[in-house]
Amino acid sequence: MSEFKDGQASRYHQAKQWEIAFFSLNNSATNLYLFAFGFLTYYATGIAGFATLLVSNLLGAARLFDGIIDPTIGIVMDKFNTRWGKFRPLMLVSNIGLILSFLLLFSTHRLSGAAQVVVFLIALVFHKIVYSFQQTVTKAAQPALTNDPTQRPLFSIYDTVFSSIGVFAMGQVVVSNFLAPRHNGEFNQAFFTEFLTGIMILSAVLTVLAIIGISRKDRTEYFGLGEDTVETKSLQDYLSVIKGNTPLITLAICGGLMKFIAQLLSDQAFLVILFGIILGNYGLSGQLSLWQIVPNLIVVVLFTRLATRRDLKTSYTVSILIAMTAMLVMLAILWTSGDPTQIFGNGGLLPIVFGIAYIAMKISSTYPNSIVLTMSADISDFETSRSGRFVSGLIGTVFSLTDSIASSLAPIFIGFIVAGIGFKEAYPDASEPLTDNLFNGGLILLGIPLILYIFVFILIRKYPLNREAMDKVQLAISEKKKDDLFK
Repeated sequence: MSEFKDGQASRYHQAKQWEIAFFSLNNSATNLYLFAFGFLTYYATGIAGFATLLVSNLLGAARLFDGIIDPTIGIVMDKFNTRWGKFRPLMLVSNIGLILSFLLLFSTHRLSGAAQVVVFLIALVFHKIVYSFQQTVTKAAQPALTNDPTQRPLFSIYDTVFSSIGVFAMGQVVVSNFLAPRHNGEFNQAFFTEFLTGIMILSAVLTVLAIIGISRKDRTEYFGLGEDTVETKSLQDYLSVIKGNTPLITLAICGGLMKFIAQLLSDQAFLVILFGIILGNYGLSGQLSLWQIVPNLIVVVLFTRLATRRDLKTSYTVSILIAMTAMLVMLAILWTSGDPTQIFGNGGLLPIVFGIAYIAMKISSTYPNSIVLTMSADISDFETSRSGRFVSGLIGTVFSLTDSIASSLAPIFIGFIVAGIGFKEAYPDASEPLTDNLFNGGLILLGIPLILYIFVFILIRKYPLNREAMDKVQLAISEKKKDDLFK
């Protein structure tokens, strides 16, 4: 396959299928740490001995700090370039930093007093910095990987297979059905030693494969206008990228809210409350994750076909509509069940409907977080077309900023809900009996995402970069490059 579609003079350059697949593993490498991060509350309260609200506030503050420094990381990334490329060195160094951060973070039980809190916070901050660098590369390198509108949506298929299915779905299966039972259902030190060793090794392997995937495109000629890209020098230049940029502002808000939902729905405290206590079967969380693998792949392929035939905006909008409907069904079943612990115990149609709704909600909620990585590449090209600048790092970290601010509220929100229903010293585990307070807390944790789905659905309809708009963007970039040839 030719690297350029319709010849060298075309506005579109393509990647090989294996390059897209391999590079998507960079998101999986960082998502492994995001998945493991969901268990930190159990380590901090159960092993390190922190109080529930202290942990939730520390985690929230760390994510907020992450968001504040993200624009700086983007600026550094945009100015960074070496003989080995712009992105590959950052991926390698960041992943090594992630290993070191987890080794420090999950060793704070050896300390006590003020030193324990200080080291825990330092480790959190360091983790967020290195995580942001590697995670931002996934967004920032997309414009260089391919700008073909028939190829860009394909990233979501590979990302779904490797991240949504491989990391989050299979990860939950491994934890709830293998690791947790091996340690008598407890998140003890032996569990974390075994669990985190696997996370660090697997993430390092995936990072190396992702480096191989981007290596051919990690070159200056694929960055904006190549050698003729307008240099971004002053703070005013960077502010001009954001000011009046409707696509960037709209999608950043939507992406942040969807990240909040994803963080909340994948948090282990939430899963324990919903499955372990309200439904009375924590292992069911892993079983449903397993059952969603094939439907997830089928649905994402259909979404991708919709994106290639129509545009990314359309597939994003449809996924939100499905998520809203599925969440309404789940809430209705829980509210009218009488005894929710028997929903999956009595057989019949009800558990099937609830299971289908949960799977549909999870698939439709994770898809926007995957496709926003590709949509950010469209926004980077939009900026290149209007100003001649290539600032994919800054644009990527604007998304990370809103992601971090929104997701920083997730552990705080969960912490306040858990403390408000009577668990101020530790998070409830699956052995807790169901009470009215726990049931109401679970309904709140499901109801907030429903409200946010409605808001995102309204907002995404204002996103202007449809297929027609992107055709004009790529034509403008192509014309600028042609003009440069005759100067």
